[in-house]
Amino acid sequence: MVLSPFGQRRLLNHGSIDKSSSAELSEAINSMYRWYQEASIAYAYMSDVSSDLPPPQGTEPTGPSKKGAAAGEAPRPTFHTIPSILREYDKLPRTFENSRWFTRGWTLQELIAPPIVEFYSQGWHEIGTKFSLRKVISKVTGIDIRVLEGADPATCHVAERMSWAANRQTTRVEDAAYSLLGIFKVHMPLIYGEGHRAFYRLQKEIMKTTEDYTMLAWGLSKYLSNKHHWKGIQRNNLGDPRRPLADSTTDFELHNRTVWTYSRLLADEGSAAAIPTSASLDDTPPLITSRGLRMSLLLRPSKKRAGDILAYINCKTPRPGASPELPPSPVCLVLRRQEQSNVYTGSDDPNAAFELLDNDKALATFERKTIYLSLASADSALSTHNHRMTSMGGNRYILEKPPPLRAGETIVASRAPWKITSCFSHAIGGGAGHTHYEAPRKFTAATLFQPFDLPPSTARLFAFEQPTGNGSFGIVVGHGWCDVIAFADITFRSKWGTLVRDGHWNEVLTTKFLSHAAAGLQHTGSEGGEAVDRLSKTINNFTVTASLKKIRRADINCESAIKILWVVDWEDA
Repeated sequence: MVLSPFGQRRLLNHGSIDKSSSAELSEAINSMYRWYQEASIAYAYMSDVSSDLPPPQGTEPTGPSKKGAAAGEAPRPTFHTIPSILREYDKLPRTFENSRWFTRGWTLQELIAPPIVEFYSQGWHEIGTKFSLRKVISKVTGIDIRVLEGADPATCHVAERMSWAANRQTTRVEDAAYSLLGIFKVHMPLIYGEGHRAFYRLQKEIMKTTEDYTMLAWGLSKYLSNKHHWKGIQRNNLGDPRRPLADSTTDFELHNRTVWTYSRLLADEGSAAAIPTSASLDDTPPLITSRGLRMSLLLRPSKKRAGDILAYINCKTPRPGASPELPPSPVCLVLRRQEQSNVYTGSDDPNAAFELLDNDKALATFERKTIYLSLASADSALSTHNHRMTSMGGNRYILEKPPPLRAGETIVASRAPWKITSCFSHAIGGGAGHTHYEAPRKFTAATLFQPFDLPPSTARLFAFEQPTGNGSFGIVVGHGWCDVIAFADITFRSKWGTLVRDGHWNEVLTTKFLSHAAAGLQHTGSEGGEAVDRLSKTINNFTVTASLKKIRRADINCESAIKILWVVDWEDA
C-alpha cells in the first residue's frame, strides 16, 4: 500500500497488476519502481510477524477499524500521520528479521524505492520505519545503510546490487530479472516463458547503461570463502568452462558475510597501470556479439599454470583476513584461449576461477587487448546427476500423494496408512555460514501436498509415521537434494533427540536439525559423501526409496516442478 503526494491511497504490488493484458503488465512492471519513488509513504504488512509487542506510546492503535470489512476479509489499517520517522525501538517482534517479506523478489524495490516505508505486524501493529530499523534491515538483507537512508542504489556497483537479490525468490523464473529493472534503471520487454534468459537480457541491458565490470565477478564470494561454486558438471576434477555472465542472481550469493561481501569489491575507474601500446588503444565498452562478449581487458599469461591467461576485470578487494593497512588486491579472471582464435573461455578448474594479485604494481606487466569471452552454454551436453540437481533450482516442489488402499492389499504393504506431517525452516542470509533460521512452519493436511518453494539454504522435513507404531522415517528435501532419516535410530536420537511424535513437532530440536541440514547436508551428504537427488535406505524391516523427479506442471504457474517420490518396501510384505 502506498500513499501518493496528493493523498491518494493505492494498493501497489506485483499481485495487484492485471496480468490478462500483456501491454499493461509490461508497462506496470517497467514503471513500478518509479511509482514507489513518487509515493509519499509505503506500508509493508508482514503477516508472519507476531504482534507480541504493544504499539509505540503516544500513538493510537493501527489495527482494523471497528467498521471493518465483512467476516473473512483481511483486516484493514487505519492510517494516520507518523509523529516522527526518527523513532528508535529497543525491541522488535522476535520474527521481524525472519519474515518471508525479506525473501521475496518483488519486495526489494518496495523496500528501496519509497522515501518512507512503515512496517506492520499481525493485527496492523506498527513495528517501525525503514529509517528507524535501517541497521536491522541492512543486517538481514545486506543492503547498504546509505541506500536505506535514501541514497541512489547506483551508489553501489552492479555486483553488490545483485547480491541484495541473491536469496530472494519469485514464483516465475523470469520475475527474478524483471523485479530488478528499477534497481538498475533499465527497461526491457517482458517475455514470460523465456526462463533464465530473462536474466541474461537484464545483464545485456545493464551493459548498455554502465561500464561496470563487477558483474563479471559472480561467484567471487564463494571462491574467497574456499567453497567454490561451479556452473557445470565435474569430470575428472575438471568442469565446463566458466561463462562470463551469471545465470541468475544466486550466482552473487554471499557464502559467508563474516568472511567477505560484495561491498568490499571496489570498482577501479582508472586501470592505467598497464603500459599503453598501439595495439591497446581500442578501449571499447563491453558488447555482446555473435562471437561472445567483446571486451577490452588487461591480459597477462599466468605464472601458476601454463596456458592460463589472467584478465584484470577492473576491480579490487582486500584479501579476507588481511591487515586493513594493506592495499586492496586487483581481481583477475583466469581464462583460456581457444585455438587459433581471439575467443577466450573461463578456466575449467573450479579451484582457479579467479586470481588475486599482490598489488597494483603487478598490473604494469599486463597489456590491453580486445578479446571475446565465450557465452556458449553447455546445457545441451549436461545429462549427469550434478546437472539434474542444478536444473532443479528454479522449480517448485510437490510431495507425491500416497495412493488409496486397493482391494485385497494388506495395510502393511501399502503406503496409504502412513501418517504424514511436515515442517520446514529457511535461513535468513546467504550461504551456509550464518545460523539464523526461521522457526519451523507446520503444514496442515490441506496444504501438505501443495506446491512449495525451496530456496538455497532451506530444508523441508516430512515425517512418516505408522499409526500402529510399527515404524517411522523422515525425508528431508533441500535445494536439489534429498535424504532419508531414521527417526528411531539410536545414533540419530542421541544427537538430535525426538523431533516428532504422533504428528507433533519439537520446534527447538527441529530448528536445530533443519539448520544443520540446510547448511551442511547439501554439501556433505548424510553419510559424508556427496548430496544426491535419489537414494534408498533400510530402516529396521523396511527400505525407503526417495527421489526427485522433474515434471511439467502447467497448473501451478511455473515452467516445471520437482515431484518428491517415495516408496516403502517391507521385508515381510
